[in-house]
Amino acid sequence: MAMFFWYRVLDRGNTLTLFHYLSICFLCTGLCFQVNAQTMKTPVPFPEKGKNGKGWREESVITVKAEDIEHAVIKEDEVKEQVGKAIDEIKSFMVSLEQEEKAIALSHDRLQREKNDYQGRKGNPKYLELLEKEIEAMKEKRDIDNELIETYNDRISALHDQVKVYSDQVVHLMSIFLLGDIISITPHDAIPAILKEIDFAREKITEIQEDVKEKSSVVSFFTNRLKEIVDKAFIDDQKLVKDFKSEKEGMGEDEFTKKTQVKFDSIVKWKQAVNGQRITIFKTRLGTSKIRYDVGLQTWKNAEIHTAFLAEKVRCLEEKRKE
Repeated sequence: MAMFFWYRVLDRGNTLTLFHYLSICFLCTGLCFQVNAQTMKTPVPFPEKGKNGKGWREESVITVKAEDIEHAVIKEDEVKEQVGKAIDEIKSFMVSLEQEEKAIALSHDRLQREKNDYQGRKGNPKYLELLEKEIEAMKEKRDIDNELIETYNDRISALHDQVKVYSDQVVHLMSIFLLGDIISITPHDAIPAILKEIDFAREKITEIQEDVKEKSSVVSFFTNRLKEIVDKAFIDDQKLVKDFKSEKEGMGEDEFTKKTQVKFDSIVKWKQAVNGQRITIFKTRLGTSKIRYDVGLQTWKNAEIHTAFLAEKVRCLEEKRKE
């Protein structure tokens, strides 16, 4: 991609300018133009009504030159590198969870056999109760680990989407930069089909805008939910330790008492591990929601560029037909 890009820059030596409304401050991305750039004016629809009451806003400018595509390629490479590292780290976590799950499964089976044996010997009811609580706490840990693995897989999917939208941006910018070449091989009777594409693209922008709003709400939800989960986990852990401490107080020092205390400690450990894993799940979900919000914004930008490109393509073809 980079070799082709620089070949085209040296061959053409020009830049291209698009004028259109960007409702999400696309100009802040740093796109710019040379003074002698070719100009294109292309208004893009926005769901709110503008001054003329027809759902259009005033035109503003996007500019595309060689440096802009170079920067987009650099950004694409940066995102790919960051995503690659993140996915490797996530997969490492998942392998650890899978290995831990096997160890927990063995411990769970051992405890189940101990429980069955203890029931058969009609052992102490209190110890049997603790055995059941430990087995249940261990099952909770296995279940929440599986939930975390699903959450990590969802994060990986979002990261792949993030790479794609930044790659798409490069493609869209290259289309604008090479519009002259594209026009030269496009027949003028393609105009009706392109106009249909424009209508579809405008509808798509409205859908994307709504999707971005929804993604923003999801980020807010998980931000608040994470705080609730952290606060609840702290309270639960404190209560758990306090309750078992009160149960252990006053117990003797015989062998049975020591075995019972080991069970108390084990249950607390598993319960605290479950709470900690639940926090990790919601931290991961919050991070994933932020990635999807970024993907939504970038998709919006890409759709704006593509719609402007199509509209300018029609204008150029109409001029070409008049020649």
